Amino acid sequence: MKRIRFFFFLPIIAITGFSSCINVDNTFGTDFIPDDQRPGLQVRNIPNLPVYTATVDSVITNSAYVYSGIFGSINITPFRTMNADLVFRIYPYVSGHSFGENPEFVAASLLLIISGRNVADEDQQNIVQNIQLYELNRTLYYDSTYYNTSITAGDYKPEPVNMPGLTYNGGDTLIIPLTEAFGRTLLEGTTDDMDSLVHFYEKYKGFVLTVDPQPAGIQGGRLNTTDISTAYLTLQYKDNGKDTSMLYWGDYGLVFSAYRHSSDYLANYQNPPAGVAAQPVYFESLAGVKPVFDVAAIKDSLNALADSLKGVFANNNLQVLLNKAELVLSIDPAFDMDKCPATLALCSRTVNTAGKLTYPLIDDVSNAAFDGTLNRSLRNYTFNITYYLQQFLKPQPPETAPLYLFPTTTIQDDYYGYSYTILDNTLYTYVKFHPASPATLKLIYTILY
Repeated sequence: MKRIRFFFFLPIIAITGFSSCINVDNTFGTDFIPDDQRPGLQVRNIPNLPVYTATVDSVITNSAYVYSGIFGSINITPFRTMNADLVFRIYPYVSGHSFGENPEFVAASLLLIISGRNVADEDQQNIVQNIQLYELNRTLYYDSTYYNTSITAGDYKPEPVNMPGLTYNGGDTLIIPLTEAFGRTLLEGTTDDMDSLVHFYEKYKGFVLTVDPQPAGIQGGRLNTTDISTAYLTLQYKDNGKDTSMLYWGDYGLVFSAYRHSSDYLANYQNPPAGVAAQPVYFESLAGVKPVFDVAAIKDSLNALADSLKGVFANNNLQVLLNKAELVLSIDPAFDMDKCPATLALCSRTVNTAGKLTYPLIDDVSNAAFDGTLNRSLRNYTFNITYYLQQFLKPQPPETAPLYLFPTTTIQDDYYGYSYTILDNTLYTYVKFHPASPATLKLIYTILY
């Protein structure tokens, strides 16, 4: 039996040995293709792309994904003074609560946990800021979109509800003692006022937290970030002589800030652009100035490239396929990169039929190869916009529109395991880009016959 098995496998071994000696020539036929008709990758850089500094319309400052807002004032050259007011609400710990027949006010205070600070210089970490807390007289709604210009001085009562002389020096918590007059308005809440959030917010609409503006001619200041989901208001009172208290939690479902910038004077953009930008290109987050790219000029550069290739290869049917298109934005060599945003993205500007203004991210941002992160070693941002630019090389390209540069942040949904890239509307950052050549387009393309 052993001998039979040996001779059974012997032919197989022999066949395998012969087959391994056969060489396949994959280059057969290549000599019949002319050298000028072999598809190959080409590389080209287009420097000095037309990029300008532009103002933006009011931007959305409330988000379903974050519960934080900022308040404070800061003055940074050349952006000048930027002020932020925090807008938020509270709700009762228990519904249908009754304060009794003749409740007596004892004390009331609002506590905020400060989760972040942004300063012009490190020596500004503990500067003293004068605090004012105002009561809203305008009802806010969950199904509404709020912008940085949504709240003005006419939307809240003129007299602060905090005790006079309140200051804040940058600690981890901010405790705001409230006036007796406001405490009494809380004690006036009836059972009907407390039986639902709809009724409660009809009577108690929320707050606006502000600080005194940083003087226009003095650089400095601080912006403070707080998570409203950790805030609470304590009301202490006597019910028939008995000490008791009532708690109100921060309504984390509707938080936003009102921003007021002074950087509009830096803008040098007109639509359509007039001439070449003569001023440096700046970026300021939130509702500040933004770099804007003239996409029509970029499209013209792509078409000029295709036309020049047709002349070289004498083929009017020639097509250009973009393998990769990178937009590189360089930072001023003298700029402090610690002030730069971690990530940036390109957005278009859209107004729907209802008049709602948004700055949606271009589709390329959803691609992991888009990048957009700060490269500290190269001092630049790189954006892979291949898909976006490829559409302009089609026989019937779409209409062009300017692209704006906005900061982004990633929200991680631990429950479902998803992540979301959204515009960052709470972190204050700023950049001065390279004055000589801020933007370059790097193309890797294939010529198709």
